[in-house]
Amino acid sequence: MARRVRISKLVSLLLRHRPDLGGLSPDERGFVPLDDLLDSVVKIMREKCSKEEVLDVIMSDEERFEVVGKMVRARYGHSFRVIYEKPLSPEEVPESLYHGTILKSVKFILREGLKPMGRGYVHLSLTKERALKVARRRKGPYAILRIRAKELAKVLPVYRPSYLTFLVERVPPEYIEVEEIIRG
Repeated sequence: MARRVRISKLVSLLLRHRPDLGGLSPDERGFVPLDDLLDSVVKIMREKCSKEEVLDVIMSDEERFEVVGKMVRARYGHSFRVIYEKPLSPEEVPESLYHGTILKSVKFILREGLKPMGRGYVHLSLTKERALKVARRRKGPYAILRIRAKELAKVLPVYRPSYLTFLVERVPPEYIEVEEIIRG
């Protein structure tokens, strides 16, 4: 695994799931002091790295990390609850968003809906390609689900922490359709 990837994975672990490993205490929006995070990563990395190297990894991935002033957070993916500032209006939400999953989960999802499953929110993707990339983190075959997002936004708050990712507390089954099955 490349060094930058190892640093990014450690930053993600600390900001999304285990801030306690680095002695960090996120605020209600998931932010921690940037200097504290840099210090923690440098101390925890098994191989020597500099604060500048860690900062470069964070700053080069605006899709995953957000720096505001002297604070930093993961934009999404938290296993603890994070408060996002303002939901989108239904007019700001695309007609459709997508969720990638393994095929064996589809029957349950169509019956029960999408739930956060150990995360703070359900993650929806702007594109089918992004949804498939997310699904492929697990062993296939896969399904791409189309979410009628604009309709959903009329009944549940939808957030957009990054360009490609949208968040919602849950997706009831009536807003979900199977878009595509991918066996390979």
